[in-house]
Amino acid sequence: MWKYYEKEKNYSAAARILAKLADRDRDTDNFTLWDRIDYISRAILCAKACSTSLNNEGEFLHELEDKMDVAQLQLNIYSSLEQMTSNPAAQAALSDLNRLIDISTLYSDYAERFNLAECQLAIIHCAGHHDPLLVQKLWRELLAQEINSTQNLPQVSVMSSLRNKILLLGNIYQAAEKFFPTQFIVQQLEVISCRGGWDQSWVVDTMLQIPTSHSHLHSTYTSLLQMKLPCWEQLGAPYHLHIVTSLLLTSYVAHLNNVPLLERKPLLCEIQDVIDAHVVDLQASVSAGSDVTSALSRFKALQASFNKY
Repeated sequence: MWKYYEKEKNYSAAARILAKLADRDRDTDNFTLWDRIDYISRAILCAKACSTSLNNEGEFLHELEDKMDVAQLQLNIYSSLEQMTSNPAAQAALSDLNRLIDISTLYSDYAERFNLAECQLAIIHCAGHHDPLLVQKLWRELLAQEINSTQNLPQVSVMSSLRNKILLLGNIYQAAEKFFPTQFIVQQLEVISCRGGWDQSWVVDTMLQIPTSHSHLHSTYTSLLQMKLPCWEQLGAPYHLHIVTSLLLTSYVAHLNNVPLLERKPLLCEIQDVIDAHVVDLQASVSAGSDVTSALSRFKALQASFNKY
């Protein structure tokens, strides 16, 4: 019937029939979640083709787009459960996911139940639900799951996989800081990097690729240093953040060379004060290793470079 209405250019009627087909209660193996998404997609195209500008048509299109957003979340959950081949409960849940499910049920009965942190984050983002502690918990679990899934791979592969995940999620969520808490994410990544003995510029390079601005990263690392978290002492790297900051500021100052001089000078003065504080801290180090010595040299080179401005 919808094809007839579409052929007759009665797109409103076609869209409504397609929407009903997507919601139809059919439990056969021949009617899958992909079929329902296809019907919703066709319904959206028909709704957009409507020439009428009546409010009810606009509202209907909005409902269809919301339905598609939730269906895509459901598809992500389906794909995640499909990979959990050794979990009988997850495999049993797949058949239930061939019918459209509301967003609250998707979260509680599937994403949360099977500890799908990435899917949980996507759901609360879609719903606009802001809970800072929950977001931090999900990011912590998400990062741990990514590391665990690659633990048998060479270190370079682990680093590459995690970077790709951060870049992917950064592009999705960075515009909404409440779902992409930069300071918390950087802290977690630096702990992972430090514990694994990774390249000390790995986190900064990753965040810059999203891209995150040098200035935002600078303020992020400044805040982390001010927190004086005990984890760095526990990791046997009390000056880890100083070392990373020396790499970040070297890149930042080089980046500022492209900024007009009048705009550059206030930023350089601010950075110079920060560098002076780092130099004092590192010079006070009782047992300075080669990494600390290198960081101190970078800071002093930056101090010297300011003389030309």
